Amino acid sequence: MKSGEVLPNAPLALVAAEVRYPAVTEGALSMAVHRRIRDALGSDWVIHNDTTQTFEVGVDAAGPRASSRSETVGRIISRPRTRIVTARPNNFTVEVVDYKHFTDFRGLLERASAAVESVLKPDGISRVGLRYIDEIAVPESPPQWSHWLESSLMAPSLAPQLTPTEWTGAVQYQVAADQSLVFRYGPSAGPVVSSAGPLRRPRVPDGPIFMLDFDSSWQPSDIPEFEADTIITAADRLRSPLRRLFDSLTTPSLLDVFRQDPRND
Repeated sequence: MKSGEVLPNAPLALVAAEVRYPAVTEGALSMAVHRRIRDALGSDWVIHNDTTQTFEVGVDAAGPRASSRSETVGRIISRPRTRIVTARPNNFTVEVVDYKHFTDFRGLLERASAAVESVLKPDGISRVGLRYIDEIAVPESPPQWSHWLESSLMAPSLAPQLTPTEWTGAVQYQVAADQSLVFRYGPSAGPVVSSAGPLRRPRVPDGPIFMLDFDSSWQPSDIPEFEADTIITAADRLRSPLRRLFDSLTTPSLLDVFRQDPRND
């Protein structure tokens, strides 16, 4: 693939970044704090709070017990509901389902980092993560994935009479002393990224997909100062091996699919 090429029919289902830092408060962030972060992001963002219910099951001296816990998560969402910035006392995340190219995503991450730096003033950075989840759909039914993807992603053929239909794999790469890349992959009967949440995916594959899940992270041994420039520099480093691995897994035939205009599907 050409360096910097933008694929009109890219298979990206979700792109996310997470930045962790020492907790800035013991309780949840206030509505006033979320409004200040929202205002720093721009006029095309609104506050969208979600309440999640967590069920916990355990066993103690009296026998089995169950409890539930409610948590209100303050999210700042774009008006088209394709991008979310979520700030918590010890981390913030940026998630998009309308990924255009890395420069665009990088700009959003930079604005969110600057907003958190200005409003929350964290003491430092403890981890930066970058995640890309691809859902590859091809014009073939049923898909013969070996025609489209690198052979190392295929399941082993242990016996001629056995045809594998589903499998999963996971590999962890140590990129540097403080940087790793976890890669998960496998076919699925349908999309793996849920469309039931607050984000609204512009396009969702209909039918079988092959998932490529790249999770790249930097965990420094010290705690560097929290600065937006440091976070963006880390994101650039995290994307580099991720993109090289993606390029090594795709065949020319699959790249032709990615280059098609999705409106002509």
